[in-house]
Amino acid sequence: MLVPMLAACCAFAAAPAPSPTEAHRFAVSLARQGPRPAGSKAERVAHQRVAARFRAVGLRVGYERFTVPGKGPSRDVIGIRDAASDCLVIAMAHTDTVPPAPGADDNASGVGTLVALARALATGPEPACDVWLVATGAEERPYTGQPDHLGASALTARLKRTSRIQDVRVALSLDEVGRGTKFDLHSTASAPRENVERRILAAGGDAVRWVEDPVGEGNSDHRELARAGAPAAKLGVVDEPCRHTACDTPDRLERGAFTRVLKIVWPLLRTWD
Repeated sequence: MLVPMLAACCAFAAAPAPSPTEAHRFAVSLARQGPRPAGSKAERVAHQRVAARFRAVGLRVGYERFTVPGKGPSRDVIGIRDAASDCLVIAMAHTDTVPPAPGADDNASGVGTLVALARALATGPEPACDVWLVATGAEERPYTGQPDHLGASALTARLKRTSRIQDVRVALSLDEVGRGTKFDLHSTASAPRENVERRILAAGGDAVRWVEDPVGEGNSDHRELARAGAPAAKLGVVDEPCRHTACDTPDRLERGAFTRVLKIVWPLLRTWD
């Protein structure tokens, strides 16, 4: 057994690391396109860009389509890397914004992080679980006027419809990860769970602290999956003073923040079982 174990170890060690530069550049370019409100052409174009990147690096691409009441069609774009195991790990980031915000940190930063993860995921060794990278739509409730994060609700419905909700080991929302040196890890657990929050906290070290969300609540996509019984959490900056405002511009994004978040998420994404 020693030789196969060493081979597996070396394969993981040799896995290509995701590029913070790629994450930063994609986030900047996405924010430069301007606001991306749910159901708009701008949101659709952003989703098309993400799907093209997923497809170009070799991920299988799926869609979950839905309608934003009074706004128009939206969708989740899902980049899929299959594994031999039935378990499932999800990293997700919402693509839409609240006008007039160009949404650099909220949330081109999370989408850029997904794009960088996609390349490493597609070209590296098989992960321990199936991995879905999900660029969600219609997360911003201040704009949609809806009680739920609609893209996450659509994703949850897909997981239930395909009998995969029970396979989820973690669903991590990356929401505002493009600035600063510290992140908060939000979840509705009463205490950090051994195989969920504690793993993320250990990966983040002093850069990540856990924050308990009220039961059934949370202001990101993780909320809807947690309500469905999946282990879910959100990783994001401690504070974002430009959230939902015109000052959330691409010049505020910091390459070092992408380096930090990728170092936390990437090892977990490929080895979580």
